[in-house]
Amino acid sequence: MKHHKPGWSIGTILTLLLTVLVTAGCLFMFGKMRGQGTSAKMDAQRVIGLMNSAFQGPTPAPAAQNQVRTVKVTLAPVTAAPEADTPAPMATPAPTEHPAALPPYTFSLTAGGLLSFQSDISDAVYSKENKTADYRPVLSRIGSKIYADLNLVTLPQTINVSDRKYGDAITLSEAADAVRSLGMEQVVLASEHILDQGAQGAADTVSALSGSGLSCTGVNVYRASQRRLVTLNGGTVAILSYSEALTAKGRNAQKENAGVLQLFSLDTARADIRWARSQGARCVIVCLYWGKSDAVEVTRAQKSTAQSLAQMGADIILGTRPSRVLPMEIISCTGEDGKARDAFVAYSLGTLLSESREPYDISGILLHLNVFSDEQGRMHFQGVEYTPTYIWRQEVNNKIQYSVVCSADPAPEDMSSQQKEVMKRALNRVQSILENTPVTQRP
Repeated sequence: MKHHKPGWSIGTILTLLLTVLVTAGCLFMFGKMRGQGTSAKMDAQRVIGLMNSAFQGPTPAPAAQNQVRTVKVTLAPVTAAPEADTPAPMATPAPTEHPAALPPYTFSLTAGGLLSFQSDISDAVYSKENKTADYRPVLSRIGSKIYADLNLVTLPQTINVSDRKYGDAITLSEAADAVRSLGMEQVVLASEHILDQGAQGAADTVSALSGSGLSCTGVNVYRASQRRLVTLNGGTVAILSYSEALTAKGRNAQKENAGVLQLFSLDTARADIRWARSQGARCVIVCLYWGKSDAVEVTRAQKSTAQSLAQMGADIILGTRPSRVLPMEIISCTGEDGKARDAFVAYSLGTLLSESREPYDISGILLHLNVFSDEQGRMHFQGVEYTPTYIWRQEVNNKIQYSVVCSADPAPEDMSSQQKEVMKRALNRVQSILENTPVTQRP
């Protein structure tokens, strides 16, 4: 048998060279790691591990473990990622906020003064046989003058719904039908007599008027409120109603029924006007029963109150209680918000119906306003007019009759020559009072 001498194969030589190179590299790396602290040791361990891996094969992955971790998530607005090579947007200062422009708004208003169905008037329309009353003919001659978007009048009486008794401060339920047939929709009840029959009397009054399709303001009971919002032509109008005074009976009733009625004060009006604006009211009307019934002129106190209400944000101020018509004006002022504004004031609308034959008591008006609010909310009063009225009283078949007529229209055919003269004087009184005011007689 022939034997060969052992020798180095090419594979063996390559393996030895690789081993020498790896060993030399490791010795070099270990030398570099000396004195480098913890991080260097960790790197050395990693190298050794890699070498072991190279000679031993891959290390099995550790078994998976269940872990619970709480993560607080903060949501932020999602914005689109900027495109490549697009510079980051520069921060810009926030724009100055300006109130959004409002759409123009307009509506028409007709307002009457005191509508009093007193005892003599009730006597004239009451049937003792049927125990019924029909007040509608008393007002039928002026119904054609009332056709605005908003029509309102003041009723300074309560309505009796329990029996057939009536007087100067209380009237029968049929009065509600007469007010509605006249063309009115809103009835202002804030007056010195509204609580004469207590809270129940006020509730009965509201009930009777509501039953005829009328809305009421001036008292907080049943379906009425001292602050009412009305939707007209797609906008909101606020009607706020107050009385400055009550009778002795009314004051006692107010003490026993707190909240049924708030007497007028500037603080109350300011709070209510702010409430109305917060509800989106484009126009605020303040109906104010103030002054004395026999007042012959506007007082300084009334002018000061009207100025304050205008500054607070009232747009239209309608005064009642004085039995005669008093002047009107437009107040231009700076509101509490610092903006220029205008307000229309009628210090007294006078008497629309009464049994009195005093010269100024028989002369009344229907006020007509076209109200326009611009994009900034500033109010403008266009077509400010009035219809002069006269309370005609005559005897027919031994019975007194009352009828309200337009004193600027031709006299009814059955009116006596004496009554025609009285009506003419009534017209002249109203014209003389309003000739220097921003209101003209409606043709």
